[in-house]
Amino acid sequence: MQYTKPAIPIAQQIALLQSRGLIVNDTKQAERALARLSYYRLSAYFLSFQTAGDPTHAFRPDTTFDEVLRLYEFDEELRLLVFRASGVVEIALRAQLAYHNSLLLGPHWYEDPTAAINAYRFQDNLSSLDKDLARASEMFLDHYRATYTSPVRPPSWMSLEVASFGLTSKFLNNLRSSPATVGIGAFFGVDEFLVKSWTRMLSYVRNVCAHHARLWNRTLTVKPKLPRRTAHRWLANPHIADDRLYSVLAVAAYLLLAIDPAIGQRFKRDLRTLLRTYSTVPVAVMGFTAGWEQDPFWQ
Repeated sequence: MQYTKPAIPIAQQIALLQSRGLIVNDTKQAERALARLSYYRLSAYFLSFQTAGDPTHAFRPDTTFDEVLRLYEFDEELRLLVFRASGVVEIALRAQLAYHNSLLLGPHWYEDPTAAINAYRFQDNLSSLDKDLARASEMFLDHYRATYTSPVRPPSWMSLEVASFGLTSKFLNNLRSSPATVGIGAFFGVDEFLVKSWTRMLSYVRNVCAHHARLWNRTLTVKPKLPRRTAHRWLANPHIADDRLYSVLAVAAYLLLAIDPAIGQRFKRDLRTLLRTYSTVPVAVMGFTAGWEQDPFWQ
């Protein structure tokens, strides 16, 4: 089938929404929102106010453009909260990955194929790191290259500074079990297998946030393993959906508390404040359990 839908001016976009039952109280505000966000981006949020499966895309009675915009603004603030949290985890993971493996295997452990589970992934990770090193313009890299001729690549604590969260997680996930991976898990208060799962999931979610994609009711395609045992307090009700945002928020809170209790408490406080500010957003769609706020984990 050939795509034949034409582009239409913003004024016609608003008229189309109104014909579907959306109440637009402030046309100028709607025009500004559509100009800066685009109709297509907002269409993912329109769906939450329309009847599923209705071919006419009619809005539920009394739905306003302001409500749609407020949902978008909630998602925007939620992305920023999760993005900041994942950044803290990323930096801690770099530090722990370099520290434990360097003590055990030497500063250039990431070049040792015997430490890797999969030879193909090992080489692919090194190639990706070389690209990151080549395009990085950091003073510490310039100093290393001007001072040392061998090894060509800098030690891991330098190299990982320019690696993405995704690549850092890939290095961890391709490591054989060792005292180093056990030590990394112990720092985060879970076993090494959970750390691998959780960092894979968080690097995926971080990419969602970095690309400003819809987050609030997303179904996760990279799901975290849920713990049976943890060193620190976990959810009193552990029976949660592993493909919804609540699992992401719980994992992020747990890791932040393990890294620095003050940072973890601030994350939990900011999350509660955000959900109270946007109290009309349905949290059940995000996988929140009934009475979640009374769970001691979130106190």
